[in-house]
Amino acid sequence: MNEEMADRALRDVELVLRVRRARAEVFGDGLFADPAWDILLQLCAANLQGRKLHLGDIASDVPRSTVARWASVLEERGLIRCSADPVASSTLWLSLSPTGECKMSGVLARLHEFHPAG
Repeated sequence: MNEEMADRALRDVELVLRVRRARAEVFGDGLFADPAWDILLQLCAANLQGRKLHLGDIASDVPRSTVARWASVLEERGLIRCSADPVASSTLWLSLSPTGECKMSGVLARLHEFHPAG
């Protein structure tokens, strides 16, 4: 992915995250829950920015136990990778797998089918 495409993808992911947060602000917490999607969005944004996230980074929006449970499911499905920090064994690093990157790119590409001028 070239730099221009990566920048556009990052803007798209950040827009989706802002809409999700705005939805929670308007309707209140607890009405909408999609932790797997939230995890994938955050990992996609981090990947596009060249950052790594640990479980605690993502757990700021979702309870840590929920993130851990869904991270396990996403890893089993081959969408993310989980790895223990070699220095701090209690820290779990999360990243998109190549399959996860491909699928997130596919979703972002479809976003422009719905709103081509975006």
